[in-house]
Amino acid sequence: MRVDKNTKISSILRENMEAVEAIASVNRHLTKLRNPFLRKMLAPRITIAAAAQVGNTTVNKLLKALEEIGFEVEYENQEQSKNKKENKITMKKTTIVDLDVRPILEGGTDPFNVIMEALKTLKPEETLKVINTFEPIPLLNILKSRGYDYESERPEEGIVYTYLNKSEEKATEKAKSSITDMEDLSYDDVEKKFKGKFIELDVRDLEMPMPMVTILEAVESLDHEHALYVHHKKLPQYLLPELKQREFDYKSKDVDEDNIKLIIYRK
Repeated sequence: MRVDKNTKISSILRENMEAVEAIASVNRHLTKLRNPFLRKMLAPRITIAAAAQVGNTTVNKLLKALEEIGFEVEYENQEQSKNKKENKITMKKTTIVDLDVRPILEGGTDPFNVIMEALKTLKPEETLKVINTFEPIPLLNILKSRGYDYESERPEEGIVYTYLNKSEEKATEKAKSSITDMEDLSYDDVEKKFKGKFIELDVRDLEMPMPMVTILEAVESLDHEHALYVHHKKLPQYLLPELKQREFDYKSKDVDEDNIKLIIYRK
């Protein structure tokens, strides 16, 4: 198998599970792949390039480790990598607002809503500093699509600061187009379209992050003729950009405070 910076970790592991140890050996931040539970959550979502970012290492170091266990690799051009670093724009950080989400995560709660509320009250001249033990790549992908800039740094072992502020530019036209497309059909329209062709899934009683893991596993085998009908407690914010990236669309309908219905289907 030939791999490059854009290859998903899940594809690599399907080819050779020895890659878990090869990747984990590069940087201690990547040892979480040894945990089967976390591996199910992370592997389908990140590429070699994203793994390098999470692990605070380089793409070529990861590719080298994979080459040593038999993969054909396409190394990142060193000149391009150098240019990317030289051209990187450093965020303007004026007034810093700290938000430590470590206690929230330790309590078993998703800090997404807390972060979003903090961003809503953020003044134009302020920068939100999220303090965590890792770089929250899925969250950053969501915020980037919503018009936010971000920058991360590791001031000490086991600590990651992620700085966030509103981009001077609005979200891309592509993001606007996707929203428009999603609004073309209503929940009822989609429900009628796939009537009798639903695969039903109830994730309301699962512990985080298993609802997301379970849904992503289910959609992998979904064809264009069928749709996934999901019973969920809330709209899964981390899941939505993943579905978009994999070319799935969805419609949702609130039933009550702890019950939402999702219909997920291929575009």
